[in-house]
Amino acid sequence: MDVLCVVGMSCSGKSVVSNKAKQLGIYTITWDEIIREELQRRGMVYTWRNEAKIDNWFHENQRDLMRRIIGKITELKDQEKLVIEGFKTPEQINNLKERLSSSHFSTLAIHTPPKIREKREKDRRNYHIDGYLEVGKRDKIDMERGLTKLIAMADHMIINDEDLMSFRETVKDKLIDILNIDVKR
Repeated sequence: MDVLCVVGMSCSGKSVVSNKAKQLGIYTITWDEIIREELQRRGMVYTWRNEAKIDNWFHENQRDLMRRIIGKITELKDQEKLVIEGFKTPEQINNLKERLSSSHFSTLAIHTPPKIREKREKDRRNYHIDGYLEVGKRDKIDMERGLTKLIAMADHMIINDEDLMSFRETVKDKLIDILNIDVKR
């Protein structure tokens, strides 16, 4: 199985990559999907604060996160290609590589300039100033956990500083190249 792990800071464009992979017929697993499942399991409402709590819980309980991801992958016995979006530490990727030793792994980092990410975060979540300050805290936590190291170590990178249509086309081309997808353009 070819596994592509997509990494990047919040609002960098990771979900665009996941959505484009789905459009190309590639099965995807996203960090947000796993967080939402846990929120639902616990009967919690999806809010930024609850998302942060569950994200932190997963960080502290790495085995549970890997168990869930491996469980989802095991259900995909016939899949040749897989995109997983949202890893935050090099250790998470290494753990997955150990558990799926027969698979071929690569990482794609999405880098978006901070000013663009800030605008997207404001537009997406419509935060008041206190919520907006929380975004900076989340970035700081992600950086302390090693996300910037993971981004720097990536096998491939896309700079997301263009309009959405152009970015989607860039993502499509990159996915086709990395995963050797045979599609008619």
